[in-house]
Amino acid sequence: MNRFAAPGPADLVMLRAEQMAEHPDANVTIGTVLHLDGAVPDIAGLRDYVTARLDALPCLTHLMTGYGPTARWKPAAPDMTRHVRSSKVESGPEGLQDVVGRLLRDPWPADVPAWRMVLVHGHVADGFALVYLARHAVQDGANMVTVMETLFGPQLRPEEYSLIARGVSSTARPSPYQVARSTLSLLRHSRRHHRWQSAAYPLSSRRHLLWAHVPSAGLRTAARASAASANDVYLTALAHAVSQWAEGAWPRAVGEHLPLMVPVNLRTPDEVAAPGNRLFPVRMDLPGAPMPVNQRLARTRERTPALKSAGHKTVLRAAITRLTRRLLQRLVEVSTVPGRLTVCASNLVMRQRLHYGEAAVHRIEGIIACPPGVPLAVVATTYGDTTSVCFRIDTALPGADGIPDRWRQALAGLTAQVSHAADDDPPPAGRPPAGQTMSVVRSLVNWLARCSTAAAARRS
Repeated sequence: MNRFAAPGPADLVMLRAEQMAEHPDANVTIGTVLHLDGAVPDIAGLRDYVTARLDALPCLTHLMTGYGPTARWKPAAPDMTRHVRSSKVESGPEGLQDVVGRLLRDPWPADVPAWRMVLVHGHVADGFALVYLARHAVQDGANMVTVMETLFGPQLRPEEYSLIARGVSSTARPSPYQVARSTLSLLRHSRRHHRWQSAAYPLSSRRHLLWAHVPSAGLRTAARASAASANDVYLTALAHAVSQWAEGAWPRAVGEHLPLMVPVNLRTPDEVAAPGNRLFPVRMDLPGAPMPVNQRLARTRERTPALKSAGHKTVLRAAITRLTRRLLQRLVEVSTVPGRLTVCASNLVMRQRLHYGEAAVHRIEGIIACPPGVPLAVVATTYGDTTSVCFRIDTALPGADGIPDRWRQALAGLTAQVSHAADDDPPPAGRPPAGQTMSVVRSLVNWLARCSTAAAARRS
């Protein structure tokens, strides 16, 4: 007997989005790119290594059959010669990016679990990459991180995985007051906004795939100085970048609010690596009008408490597990109406250090899906000292491939504000002078500025 429940609303939303894609760029596929140092390993050894750990990863040994009320999880044995492959590419980062782009366009076979791992080598002289991709209808971002930590991290108890939802129980029942409060919030943010529907520039299913890399310390420093979270800083920089771009290129997106969809992770320790999505996409309206970036951070911080509320998460958890089939299907239909779709933003923090044999992982890049009707989707992946931000952007948006540079510049502006404030204020008793404590911050600002200059030179 299959011990996993039928696919939930998020799984079916992803499945329906796949069916709407007119080009494989908009396939609903997510993934990670692990960058490792050292000699290129043997592909047969990698297959044996993954095979030995499959019992702990049911999301790799199940596939979805049927659709809607008939959808079910079915056990299925992976074919490791198809699931774990090797690819040699041309020297340089373009070789790796090209193969990732091609892999994202590959369709998923119907007879085996929907995931693949590709050992990519040749793009660097000493090192290699492991590209892991999964069908979003079968795995969410938290599950994907769990797969990476199970395969390449230390042995962990269920509650020790990086992206297990804290303070959320699979059996807790929310209070009637919290249900009413959360429902009103969800309804208030469910109105159609039509920000991304334009007769002049109809959205397409073609996508840019771009990354930006910044020191993780920059996000944390700006957050501490503003009594905010690193996620607040990340979202603020994104809202600032999109709003600045829209002023000249997409005026209908400029307004008091910028609608943003954020997936709230609801996966509990008893569901580690279970197939399917355990998330609820929550819409929030970030400040969208032109304003200084530090002011935008202050206003963003006021609008994100629901993302951290255990009570609100309990209601969302109940919604994805206790809705009737009729309400579930209605939720799927409502969620995919074009007038409600908007920018999507996710944030993954990987706390475990990863390695394969003697080869250490030194950077991880997430890959987000950008389904049809979504103008752009962004995921930040923090691992060690680096935060890598993946941008999937509809090519129909004029000049939107410059948004990653704008995001970097917005973060540099927030970090510079911290540096200036520290120089202006006397240090508290017992603390070292600001000139010493802020030297790292200035280095971060300079590093970000160099990245922006280099990126602009490449585009020109």
